[in-house]
Amino acid sequence: MSHYPNPFDFVPFPSAPILRTEDEFDNLGEKLSGYLDIEIKALTPVHVMGRVEDGATERKSSFFRHSGLPCIPASTIKGCLRAFTEALTAGWVSRANTNYPKELGKRHVGFNAFESYDPKRGKRRISPPAIDPAFKPKANFDKLDVATYLFGTVIEGKPTEYEVQSRKSKVWVEDAYLPLEAITFKEDWWAPDIGGGAFMGGAKPSASNWWYFEPAEVWKRNLPGHAPVAEFVGEHFRGRKFYFHQNPVECIQEYDPKKFHPVRLECMAPAKTTLRFRIYLDGVPQPLFQLLKNIIRPGEHIRHKLGYAKAYGYGSIEFTIKSANLRPVGLGIPEALELRDVSVVNWDMESLAKYRIAELIDRKALTCLARILSWQPHEDLLFMYPQYRAHEFKQPIRYSEFGRKMAMIKMPASAPVIIRSHQQGRTIAEALWDLKRPIDFRLYQEKAEGWDIIMRREP
Repeated sequence: MSHYPNPFDFVPFPSAPILRTEDEFDNLGEKLSGYLDIEIKALTPVHVMGRVEDGATERKSSFFRHSGLPCIPASTIKGCLRAFTEALTAGWVSRANTNYPKELGKRHVGFNAFESYDPKRGKRRISPPAIDPAFKPKANFDKLDVATYLFGTVIEGKPTEYEVQSRKSKVWVEDAYLPLEAITFKEDWWAPDIGGGAFMGGAKPSASNWWYFEPAEVWKRNLPGHAPVAEFVGEHFRGRKFYFHQNPVECIQEYDPKKFHPVRLECMAPAKTTLRFRIYLDGVPQPLFQLLKNIIRPGEHIRHKLGYAKAYGYGSIEFTIKSANLRPVGLGIPEALELRDVSVVNWDMESLAKYRIAELIDRKALTCLARILSWQPHEDLLFMYPQYRAHEFKQPIRYSEFGRKMAMIKMPASAPVIIRSHQQGRTIAEALWDLKRPIDFRLYQEKAEGWDIIMRREP
């Protein structure tokens, strides 16, 4: 039985972040200041959550407004661009919940994002950091990643080792206002929900599965009144999460509205554009200006996503740089702003090297971003979460069944089973495929309908 791919995928972390000193960034080339005139075009319905109203049978979520006017907040736009930049340039992980503690009495394995985690109660398992601590932003800023150099940062928490906890941005983004006629409610613009909470896909990854995490162990979990089951425990995050583009109307038809509490969405309609807004630059070296243009408009095929319900196809957008009004930064009276080239660079190594940005890009990340974020509506692919039903997320695997399957592939099953390699984890998941499909995320994706098409996508 075939299945749709999961609606998100991961850009794996490289071996280490790409970092440079501020002087090294400053010396990349001539510095430019000024602004870019930008428009955002909706490729699919776009919803930025504003006021939510609860009804007897459904909820209604209005588009975000500022001073009574619909707009996409600057923070949303900047967050979209920054997330892409961090992945593309092997940057730090600036946004991560730091702590997922074990909940008493619940089937859950606690972990920390950047530190080891010791639950100190119950069954002890000291979990390693889910993310390599090398990717945690450093408050002394002796070296920076590209995203921090361009967009700045604020490191939350009390200063401990260093006094400096924030860094000024070289790039400022304005709110993007929409004409009133650009937004509307439509009958088939809704998203599945249950009882007020997102039914799946929220930012609550669990180390008690191999979905968000690389395989590490298989435990024997004893449940009161039930036969023991196999629990698949992971250690390290698979990478940074991004959502595929798809047709939201076709996608949500696959979700039975009778099983959910629908949320109707007021959306920016496809083909509508925002009013022009500006992205300001303050002393950005020429190579990073060129890189920033590529981040805003990443080539012929790659397009961004922002807003709510991205898993269902909402939020696909296209930035257009209408003009670049810049001047060199130097001594004396500043020169007048002048129009600069708004074209982007091809993603081939020769072009990237010519503009001195090849060394700032993680090529593997670029390939993954192209596979996930390629705007290819002609492919007509759909992406869905595995459902809560038999052989999918609902399906437990008795440990006796697990042992029987392991005997068939001549692997030991005495708990806990320690996973020594990616291939070993995959072998286990393949052996259990007829019992439960969404065990190992990567295997699930690669067996999905249309995955061969996705793998052929290029930047």
